[in-house]
Amino acid sequence: MTPNQRFATKAYASIGIQTRGAERDQYELALLMFEAVIENTAAARGAIEDGQTAAKAQFLHKAVRILQDGLRTSLDLENGGELANNLASLYDYCVLRLTQANAENDAAATAEVIDLIRPIADAWKQMREQPPVAPSALPTAAAAATPGDPTPPTKTAFSAGNLYGSRLGGTLLVGA
Repeated sequence: MTPNQRFATKAYASIGIQTRGAERDQYELALLMFEAVIENTAAARGAIEDGQTAAKAQFLHKAVRILQDGLRTSLDLENGGELANNLASLYDYCVLRLTQANAENDAAATAEVIDLIRPIADAWKQMREQPPVAPSALPTAAAAATPGDPTPPTKTAFSAGNLYGSRLGGTLLVGA
């Protein structure tokens, strides 16, 4: 990373998600948080590989704060159903792995977190592009397993109605 790139990264990071999200709706704020977790975790991975302990700690701290104070606390666990609970568990696991990455200078742990968060972020982007799906139109476990069909479905659709405490239209597709 060149000195100019480092300066730009630091300036961008110092602005923070608060100013980027000042005029955004809750959907866009969640997307910004996903992107910020990925960006900060990737920057921490680079810092680990470059032996920059202080920078690593700062980037990991930002990623953990966004996961805990942004994404995790914004989940509507009462109305978000199984998906909200699964995301809460995923965020907790990611925080654990980032804490381990910090303590052990483990670049592989940062890569794991990026690999876990990126599909959620990609699905979140796709959700906005699709019209809302009525709950009755969502696939069920029984409908997904067609007798005699050895190939399981590659994507699972979830209504994201109350996932983050707001009425969001769209369907969240998670899977390959």
